[in-house]
Amino acid sequence: MIIIFGYSKLTQEVVHLLKKENYEFIIIEPKEKEYQEALNDVNINTIYKYECFNDDELLSLDINSNKTKALFCLHNDFNKNLFVTLSGRNLNKNLQIISLSSNQNETKKLKLAGSSNIINPYDITGMKIFRELHKPMAVKILDDILYSNSDLIIEEITIDKNSILDGLHFKDLEIIQEFNLVLLGIKDIELNTNFTFSSQGINHKIDVGDVLVVLGKEKDIQQLKIKLNKV
Repeated sequence: MIIIFGYSKLTQEVVHLLKKENYEFIIIEPKEKEYQEALNDVNINTIYKYECFNDDELLSLDINSNKTKALFCLHNDFNKNLFVTLSGRNLNKNLQIISLSSNQNETKKLKLAGSSNIINPYDITGMKIFRELHKPMAVKILDDILYSNSDLIIEEITIDKNSILDGLHFKDLEIIQEFNLVLLGIKDIELNTNFTFSSQGINHKIDVGDVLVVLGKEKDIQQLKIKLNKV
């Protein structure tokens, strides 16, 4: 069982992935507007309109039980996330708690409150891996986050002059998959470093100065860099 506090845009992405991989989860949303929106989400079967100011509400959801594997605090209100993170840690010392942060100050507070992992969706090298990924990698990412045994990292690779990738398009990057890596997206120098997700379906052209963002094991990323004459 996974408990998700807050119905946000990131929650929608996480829920989509959890549903696809048959994870059991419930949603908690204290605000009426978001609660009503969550009720209309076809991917959500169970939702509670709890403020979670009272520990009894979290205890009623078996947060202190071994069957509860993780608590995701993904509300748009940081103070609510912080309070629920603190409550969750107080009620279950062994629980995996994944919390949403927008800056370093919030990250520090969440870690002090007991968060196991921090998601910063505003940082392109953060946990945007909840976007659409290849199924085997998506399952591994979820399992690794929940059970704290991840050996995956996110790396930025700048395209230099004479790179074999210069001039290619997303659809031509079979080399990424050859090294068991997932291409998350690209920072385009011509678009003022705006980030484009590979999952958006845009067949982006790669130029010198662009930055590829890839996900995978460190040894595989290093092998790719060697192939690209990056090391």
